[in-house]
Amino acid sequence: MLAHLDDSFETPRYIIEDILKKTRLTLDLDVCATDLNTKCFRFFTKYQDALTLPWDISKHKKPYTVFCNPPRSLNGKFVKKTVKEWQDNNLNIIFLLTWNDLGNKYGQPLVKFWKQNKIHIENLGKVFFDKKMIFI
Repeated sequence: MLAHLDDSFETPRYIIEDILKKTRLTLDLDVCATDLNTKCFRFFTKYQDALTLPWDISKHKKPYTVFCNPPRSLNGKFVKKTVKEWQDNNLNIIFLLTWNDLGNKYGQPLVKFWKQNKIHIENLGKVFFDKKMIFI
């Protein structure tokens, strides 16, 4: 069976490098990764299910930075999880979401925090993701 094609895009390295340069952050945990495309030493795969695991896995290092480029089919669930982890644990979270998804109902919590100047939202323009077909 072929997985949902929109769910199998790897974030290009240049996007990560640009974000890290602008924010001066380092990535500690990739919550939507595979062994082949992770951006961090520590990562969760779909089999570990980042939606059910705590993201603050380092109680010693603060601030802790999480990278999340979720499967599009789970964007809404990952927005909820991101907001909860951010509020509960004061984590730095770099979350990639398509620009038009911000206007959807699940993007609204992020827009609310952006309007309050609590988070930063940046339009990366047209991003060409590396397509990786995943067979299950």
